Amino acid sequence: MSKRHKYAGSHLAISTGLPASRIAELSKYVGEEIKSGVTAIRFEGAGVGRTDFSVRGWGNHVEYLTFHVVISDAAHGATGRTVIDSYKTTQQTYMMIPISPKTMNGYGLYKRFMTKLADAIRAEDPRADVAITERTG
Repeated sequence: MSKRHKYAGSHLAISTGLPASRIAELSKYVGEEIKSGVTAIRFEGAGVGRTDFSVRGWGNHVEYLTFHVVISDAAHGATGRTVIDSYKTTQQTYMMIPISPKTMNGYGLYKRFMTKLADAIRAEDPRADVAITERTG
């Protein structure tokens, strides 16, 4: 198995007075709004305590990255965290020799999702504790 990408552990941590159902609604709304050219985030569904997404390109035919938002009720409202489940990487080579660092495909849209979800939660609950962590892989 290959080494994990440096952004594989990147996540958004949420602690808010909003109910868990509202965090789920906001995550779905934010996910459906993020697009970049032929690449977009697609809402894959929801289960108890989570919403699932994928970053896809070329008319939803190519899956670059999958992630979910874990959501749970807390005494003061709810907590949540994004988790990258799977991803693909690319690396430029010259005559089979790597000449650039590996790039996590779809990470730009995932990062935008984390930022927009954090902004949406703060807009409804200014006292929310929301933190984005990168490069923990």
